[in-house]
Amino acid sequence: MISLLSISSVVTTAVCPVRFFLGRKSGIAESPRYTVAKQVSYYLGTDTDREEIWSEIMLIQREKIPDGREFFDECIMACSVQKNWRICSDSDVPVHSAQYQIHGIVDKLFDEAPFFSIVRPSRAPSSGIYRADRIRIAAYTTCLQEMFGKEIEGGEVEYIPSGITRFCRVEPLDKRRFLRALHEARRIKKGETPRRPRNPPCERCPEKGRCGPEHGVRLSDLF
Repeated sequence: MISLLSISSVVTTAVCPVRFFLGRKSGIAESPRYTVAKQVSYYLGTDTDREEIWSEIMLIQREKIPDGREFFDECIMACSVQKNWRICSDSDVPVHSAQYQIHGIVDKLFDEAPFFSIVRPSRAPSSGIYRADRIRIAAYTTCLQEMFGKEIEGGEVEYIPSGITRFCRVEPLDKRRFLRALHEARRIKKGETPRRPRNPPCERCPEKGRCGPEHGVRLSDLF
């Protein structure tokens, strides 16, 4: 029987299979910046006091946030420029696909198209959507189409530090990349060797400190 895979693990595998391989053992907690971005996002379009939002962030995130308040104020300032933020009908919604055996949590659902959005703690690219976020949108779209039984073109990506929302229409290429990452993640879960990506983003990888001989994990052992 095929075990359920989280959408985040599929996206991680798309970025770097070795990162997924190492992260399975260490576990990945919600990053402080993601907590900040999500709480700011949930109150966009309302008149909630910023200190109330900040107090909620402190309650949710146990880890210390070195530049947390500065990042929070930056997000608030960036998002205040845009005035037409939509109010969601639900948030932190569990979704799944029985066909592809994946599950995840959608940040926001809406009553009208685009029907969902994901929150990102990163600044928006100069144009378009990051590749990893396109794969996220493809995965969530797959789940929601199966759950609701209707065609969904895609979803929105909220780049909170930039105060920007962009619609991502799922293209065939996004679906192929999602499926390739899904199959690779399943291979790794079965105990097979992760494949080395052509251009691994090593400098930005949270597992960089463990991915080397001085930390007991040699790339030659994996590849």
